[in-house]
Amino acid sequence: MERLAASRAGVLGLIAANRYGLGAAPLMASQSTVYGAAASGPGLPRVGGMYGGRYSVWIPPSQDGDRIDRFNNPNPTSFPSASVSLPRSLRNFIGYLTYTQFLMDHGRDLRPDGSTHVELSIESGNCPLHNENVRGRTFQFPPREQPMHACRRSIIAAMDIVADRNGVIPSVAHRDRVGIVTFDSTTGSVVRQGLTTDYVGAMQSSTELQSVGDKGTTTATETGLALARDLVKPASQGGQGREDSTKVVVLLTDGMPNAYSSADADIDTFAAGSGSPEFYGGGYYWLDAALMQAGQLTSDRVDTYPVGIGLGTDYDFMDRMARTGATAGDDGKSSRGSGNPAQYEQRLTEIFERIITEPTAKLVK
Repeated sequence: MERLAASRAGVLGLIAANRYGLGAAPLMASQSTVYGAAASGPGLPRVGGMYGGRYSVWIPPSQDGDRIDRFNNPNPTSFPSASVSLPRSLRNFIGYLTYTQFLMDHGRDLRPDGSTHVELSIESGNCPLHNENVRGRTFQFPPREQPMHACRRSIIAAMDIVADRNGVIPSVAHRDRVGIVTFDSTTGSVVRQGLTTDYVGAMQSSTELQSVGDKGTTTATETGLALARDLVKPASQGGQGREDSTKVVVLLTDGMPNAYSSADADIDTFAAGSGSPEFYGGGYYWLDAALMQAGQLTSDRVDTYPVGIGLGTDYDFMDRMARTGATAGDDGKSSRGSGNPAQYEQRLTEIFERIITEPTAKLVK
C-alpha cells in the first residue's frame, strides 16, 4: 500500500564583505547602533562597559536592497495585527537577532549577493551540519530552524513507525511504500522521493528539507498535491502506485497557499460542478485550486490529511481541506499542530502515528 508524506533566512555591510567576499565599499552614510552586554538591544558585539554600553559603527551602504522590513516581515496574513514598526526599528542593527532573521529570510534558495547562499542553506558549503539521534538512528542535519527541523524529525519518526509495522512482512513487494513531495513554488515543486520501501533512504531524504526564502510565492500547495496525485496513481495510469492499495496523502503545511498552476476557468468549473460549500469563490484561486486537488484525490479514493505546522496556521483553510479530503474529525476539523515551538515535533509525531495506525488508514493488510 502507498503512503505519501507531502511536505512544503539586507546583507549588513561589514558582515557581507567579510563573510561573502563582496567587493569593498566606502565606509560612509550608514550608521548602525551596536549594544553591549548590559543593554536591552539585540546582541553582538558584546563589548561590556568598554564603550559605556553602546556605541556607533559605520557600515557600507546599499549592500542589499532587501532590508529587514522589505521581506514578508511581518506576515500580514498570519499576523494581521502585527506592525511593520518592529522590523523597521531593527534596520542597521547588527546582532544575533538581526543576523538570524537575515538567514531565515533568505532560506535555502535566495542569494544576497546574487551568487552565494547563506550559511543556513544546505546549498552552502559553509552550512554547519550536525548529528542527531531520531528513534535510535543517527542522521546529519542542517541548523535547527523551526518549524522545519521539527518537520524533518517527525517525518523521520513516522517513516520509522512504518518500517516497524512492515518488518514482519517477508516480501518486499508487499510492504507499504512511502514518498515525499515538496512544493516551494509552481516550478520548484518536485517529487523528492518516489514511492519506495527503502524507509531509511526516505528518512535520509527528509534530513535536508528546508524552507525557501521569504520572498515572492513560496507555497504552491496545488502543484504539490497534483504531483502527489500523479505519484500514487497506479502504473496503468502513469503513476508509481499499486492497483489494489490504500493510498494516503499527508499535506504538511502552514495552510497559506500563494501559488497555483491550474487555469482559473478550470477551477471555477470544478467548484461549480462539485456543489461543495468548501470552495471560497470570489477569485481566491490559490486556495480553491488546492481544494480542487483534494477533491480530485478523494474521487481517486485517496485520503488527504492536512496537518498544520508553525505559528499562524490558517485552520479555516486546513479544515476545508480535511472535509474535502474526507479526513475531518467528528467536529469537522483537521488535526491541530502545536503553537508552541517546544512541542512542534512531539505533536506532529503523534498526528503522524495516528494517521498510520488508525483503522481507516491502516497501511498493512
